[in-house]
Order: sequence, then C-alpha cells, then structure tokens
Amino acid sequence: MAAKCAIDDYLEHNVLIMDGGLGVELERRGVDVKSPLWSTAPFLRGDRVALDTIKGLYREFRAAGSRGLSTLTYQASFHSMLKYSGSVCNRAEYEGFLDQVVEFTHKECVDPARDYIIGSVGPYAAFLCNGAEYTGDYGFETINFFNYFEPQVSKFAADPRIDAIAFETVPNVVELMALLQPEFHALLKSKPFYISISPKNEHELRDGTPLAVVGQLIRERMDDLPPNLLCFGINCVDLTRSPKMLAELNMQLQDCPIKFQAIYPNGANVFDESLSAWRPSEDADTLTWAEAVKLYLKQECRMIGGCCSTTPQDVRQIAEALGSQT
Repeated sequence: MAAKCAIDDYLEHNVLIMDGGLGVELERRGVDVKSPLWSTAPFLRGDRVALDTIKGLYREFRAAGSRGLSTLTYQASFHSMLKYSGSVCNRAEYEGFLDQVVEFTHKECVDPARDYIIGSVGPYAAFLCNGAEYTGDYGFETINFFNYFEPQVSKFAADPRIDAIAFETVPNVVELMALLQPEFHALLKSKPFYISISPKNEHELRDGTPLAVVGQLIRERMDDLPPNLLCFGINCVDLTRSPKMLAELNMQLQDCPIKFQAIYPNGANVFDESLSAWRPSEDADTLTWAEAVKLYLKQECRMIGGCCSTTPQDVRQIAEALGSQT
C-alpha cells in the first residue's frame, strides 16, 4: 500500500472507501448508545468494554476496505455537549473532550500512515433530538448556524490529525446555504471539507425543497466556493433511490468544477418514523451494492461508503465492486 498523500490528491486518482454505520452497528454489538449524544456517549463514560468494541469495529471496517474513517463526534457539538453531557461545562473542557476522541481514533483505531480521519460534524438537527434529521423541520426561530458550528469546526480545522471535515446529513436548505457563506470558509482555513445533504427521495430535500432548486442554489454560488471544498455529497438515504438523487442534483451542476461526488446511503433496513426504529425494507427492487457502485461511478463519485445500518460486510461489497470496475 502506497504511503498516504493529502486527501485531495488521493481523490484525484482514487475512490476513497468510507466506513459504515458506526452508531447503529455499535448498538447491535451491545454498546449502550441510548443518549442524545449517541455514539459519543461511551467516551464520556470511559467505558473500557465499549471502547474496545469501538476499536474492534474500526478494525473490521478497515479490513473490509475502508480508508476514510469518521470520528464518533456527529452528535458532539459544543451546544449538545453543554446540554446533554452532564460533565462538559465550558469551551476548554469541550475542546479537551474532542481532543480525547480524536487521539483515541488516531492512536487506537486507524493507521495514520494509511487511513484518512474524517472529522464528523452532524447537523443542527442532532442538537434538537426530535427527528428533524428526517423532516428538516427546524421550527420558526432564527438559528445562528455560525455560532452553533464554530467551536467544533474551529477545533477540527486546527487539528493536524484530522484529514478532512464532513458536514453530514444536512436536511434543511437554510442550513445548507449558511454553510456556503464566506464566514464558514474562513473558519475552515485550508482544511479540506465536504458537505453532505440528506434528501427525502429523488425529488426533494428532507425539508421539502426540490433537489433541482438545491442544485441551482449551489450553482449560483459556485464562483465563491473555496478551493478546499472537496465536493458535495448525500447520506442517510435509501440505497435504491440514491443514484437518482445524485443524478438529479448533478444535472444542475453539469459544467461545474464541484459536484455531488460523495455518497453513503443506508443499508437494507429503513427507518420507520412511526416506530422510531429500523425495520427491513419492503422494496422488492432493492439495488445490490455492485449495481449501486456502478451507477455511482457514472456520476463520478470519489467517496463511497455506508450510513445507518451498514456493516463491514457492506463495505466489503463496495470494495469488491470497485475492484471489479477499475
């Protein structure tokens, strides 16, 4: 295996295989993640058994082919930690906690000479803890997204162990537009990053905004996007519908230098909002990973992995599919 180059250089010539559904898979393996902070919670408890399980899960994803590994910090915004942790009370303690998680990931879970650590940043919906990730409904209050994201993003942007920052599962077009503002670009400095949205289906974002409109809004801001924006992406979506989502978005960006090129859909299970639980999909026409990867490559995707309910076995299928088509 060649030595690791900068992530943007790697993506010029390779598809980066991401990991899968860390939180759901940890829960399946017996780790207690029943907390508003979800998969971040074991770090607060110092649960040695849980941390060993986390190490083992990273190891399995790496063995399956993953080279892009996310930190377990999706729910760990500064405001979420203040509200839900019971122990983090100020900015210094928060930054110390993030440092602990990143160091654990860097030292215990990945090979820094080979793997890329992705600093995971969840949407404002993760703070609300009311299912807004699936609806995009942020209520009627005016939200200062810069103030919300700044502590976590500033810490990750300054951390040399973090190879890229991922803004994930963005369900709301106002939030997306906020992330495209120059003040955020300044905050990120030169750190590579990408923004991944979460469509409801092949026609609209979770909040009901048509995907054609989302693509057009991005297109209108293309000249102002910074050089360290790797790409846009979609995640936490239905596997079978995901290629059509990519196609709908990229149709608006055909002649643009930055497109939707990161994709990590959910696995075979689907989230039932009425039950607040995962259940097997009833779709008889579910794509295989091999079929999906072929369609992703037609959209020039450079980052492919899995989201909720995906396993190391799913990632292995992605790696095998990529191997057969390159």
